[in-house]
Amino acid sequence: MTIHGTGCCLIDYLYSNVDFFSPEFLSARSCQEGDGGLTPGKLIFAEEFERFMGKPYQQDLELLTKGVPPNRYNLGGPAVVSLAHTAQMLTDPKYQVVFYGVCGNDDTAILIKDAIARIPFKAVYLKEKPGQTPRTDVLSDPTYDNGHGERTFINLLGVAAFFIPDDLPEDFFNADIITFGGTALLPNMHNRLTELLKESKHRGSLTFVNLVYDFQNELQHPGKKWTIGNSDDAYPYIDILVADREEALKTSGTSTMSEAISYFLNRGTGAVVITEGAKQIHIGAIRPRNIPYRTMPVCEAVNQELIEHPERRGDTTGCGDNFAGGLLANVAEQLETSSLMKKQDYDLEEACVWANAAGGFTCFVIGGTYYENKRGEKRERILSYVSSYREQLKRSNIGDQL
Repeated sequence: MTIHGTGCCLIDYLYSNVDFFSPEFLSARSCQEGDGGLTPGKLIFAEEFERFMGKPYQQDLELLTKGVPPNRYNLGGPAVVSLAHTAQMLTDPKYQVVFYGVCGNDDTAILIKDAIARIPFKAVYLKEKPGQTPRTDVLSDPTYDNGHGERTFINLLGVAAFFIPDDLPEDFFNADIITFGGTALLPNMHNRLTELLKESKHRGSLTFVNLVYDFQNELQHPGKKWTIGNSDDAYPYIDILVADREEALKTSGTSTMSEAISYFLNRGTGAVVITEGAKQIHIGAIRPRNIPYRTMPVCEAVNQELIEHPERRGDTTGCGDNFAGGLLANVAEQLETSSLMKKQDYDLEEACVWANAAGGFTCFVIGGTYYENKRGEKRERILSYVSSYREQLKRSNIGDQL
């Protein structure tokens, strides 16, 4: 069982004590939406911020942080984080998870390579290009909003802006499952996603797409519907689509979860799963089995543990990406038998049980990527949440069949 994936992979640098009311920050604040200035709680691109400020981005960053280095860094990105979880959950050697990405030739590239080396991937192919490795500088002010705290994000596309389908080797398409994560942060990949998905289906692969907020699309067409693929024609080649609430509504151009799912399914997507933070998830499918629109709750055991043991709390970074990884890993386990792989037949609701547990577990981790001390450690820790969630579903008469 081979799983190949590509998409967003970067390093998150956290600066934890930036004063959002300092003269430096106030001079960099946005005056109107889309102008490239900083806004607490939102993400902008370093390239846009540089134009807004009128000087090199690195100079501005040093002023905002007063030259203090980041407090920590994390491996991030919807593609690599979800695949990392998938690799950690599939402990049997018969599962081979391979990541294909891009990096620059700077110090951040070294950090990415070191971090990825701690994940049990079968192989990793990083296309090295001259330039800066993708990263996100996360500026955090813990005193903002009367002590509730807030963050603002500056994303540097770097060489991700030049990562193209031709950079993927031929072997990329030789897989049972092919996944694309956060391609909106790799513009050339995102615009040509239809042809990548089409080739994947032509080779007989099951295709999996994990969306990310499409900042580029929103910047270029404020308030307009986002597209997937150059002509919004990728849907018939997507077997499983995962998105959060905002991504789903903006990509479908609809106003409710049920409408969004209908939009995707009516255009040929096989199955859709939409997350909604700590509230619930929304699902629907037309293949391999018809599942009318419905909701599933989140894991109560996680919420209860967060209340009773606040000292165990991590942050919510990467919860959605690990959710996607949990879904992908369980689908792979279900498809492992040759008869099911041939039919690409799986139980979406069963996969959502494992996805819910994965997303919930990430609330106890700082940063989206969990690093194991021993092989199988993460799977062992998640099993209790899987069991608790099954019991929760049975109590609510939702999951008697699970």
